Amino acid sequence: MDTIANMLERILDDLQSVGGVELCAIVSKQGLLMVSREASPGLDSEAFAALTATLYMSAESTTIRLSKQIPKSIIVQTNDKQLITYAAGPDALIVVLVGNEGYIGLILSEIKKAAEKAINVI
Repeated sequence: MDTIANMLERILDDLQSVGGVELCAIVSKQGLLMVSREASPGLDSEAFAALTATLYMSAESTTIRLSKQIPKSIIVQTNDKQLITYAAGPDALIVVLVGNEGYIGLILSEIKKAAEKAINVI
């Protein structure tokens, strides 16, 4: 019998197989790391989880005040990376760090599929 962690890890394995993904994680909205996959050494997954949850919760607070809606995703772009945070139900987030070589459209599609799978697991 698979554990919840094993099922979530398989979801991340599928996400990481998409080109350009440097780090992917499933975190709680409180910033606790559930599972992660790093393609680049030196990235601190636990700090990454806490910071991205804070980013999402701040954006959620803002959008609720402005439009009375909860965001599905947040994308932060820099010169060479993109950080995508996607809601996976009421209590979890899928977070992906993508380098320039990643195809954002394909990655967004795969993140949406991953979120649907994670909702069924969590």
